[in-house]
Amino acid sequence: MKEADIIDALKLSVEQTQTEVLLPIGDDGSVIKLGSKKQIVTVTDAITVDVHYPSGIESHAIGYRCLAVNLSDMAAMGAIPKWASLVFSVPKIDSNWIKGFIKGFSEIANQYKISLIGGDTIRGPEFFAVSLQGYSKNEKYVRRTGAKVGDLIYVSGYLGSAAYGLELIKNSNRCKSNNFIDAFLYPKPRVKEGIILAKYASSMIDISDGFYQDLQRITKRQDIGFDIDVSLLPIDPNLEKVLGYEKAINLAMNGGDDYELCFTVPKEKEKQFLKDIRSSNLSHFSCIGEIIEKDNNIRDNGSKFIFEKNLFEQF
Repeated sequence: MKEADIIDALKLSVEQTQTEVLLPIGDDGSVIKLGSKKQIVTVTDAITVDVHYPSGIESHAIGYRCLAVNLSDMAAMGAIPKWASLVFSVPKIDSNWIKGFIKGFSEIANQYKISLIGGDTIRGPEFFAVSLQGYSKNEKYVRRTGAKVGDLIYVSGYLGSAAYGLELIKNSNRCKSNNFIDAFLYPKPRVKEGIILAKYASSMIDISDGFYQDLQRITKRQDIGFDIDVSLLPIDPNLEKVLGYEKAINLAMNGGDDYELCFTVPKEKEKQFLKDIRSSNLSHFSCIGEIIEKDNNIRDNGSKFIFEKNLFEQF
């Protein structure tokens, strides 16, 4: 039974009786109507050792990551994050380790002006969960579903760098490529970008489980497909230099933990979208294809591309 199956089972079993719930479980976050002009957006994500990160990672990075992954979900909703609750579980009390965790958590919380409003601390397996609340205005939030045939497919930033950074960490080769290791340890949530995209995107998801798998989450439930050219995927030139073209492409397609945004934009909105993004001086975006009817088409410079589907799993 996969994660998506469990979510679907819960969604079907628990009656949705509250009319204020505009978007229930099953997306990057949920949306609750608050008056006539604002909606509360809630996201919840957890990380645990040896599933989401290897043992031995410095506590500063763990504190940072446990909030960063939630901010990334909020970015994918196009919402403004405001308040967080933290569940903190460790097997033993180590003052220096805890100080490092708090420093990492507080640095990113302060950067994004997040108030910590509650939570719990327990002694148990190493595990951290955050529930993050924010809001959207005038129902300007973005769902995973909503793409239409003809919409353009975009991604932010670089893909594959974090997955390679994780490989380096697992191989204890920490000094070889610090930029890649940092891409895994300290992902950059695209919150400002998400807020701008709320005006233009027809669908959006953050890339946590690999680009190929997360793109399918945009298309599968709507019975539509995609046509993409892997030569257009945004890959750090240094990654391609280290791994070679084919391996870099496979890592960009399959590797997880990018925490970039994958989204679709109607063609008639593309010109204004690009104008807004360029004037905001935020991260770069790459158009890598478009939404088509049903079947998926993956090309490399026009030729059919076949790659090894090693799907990323965090569950």
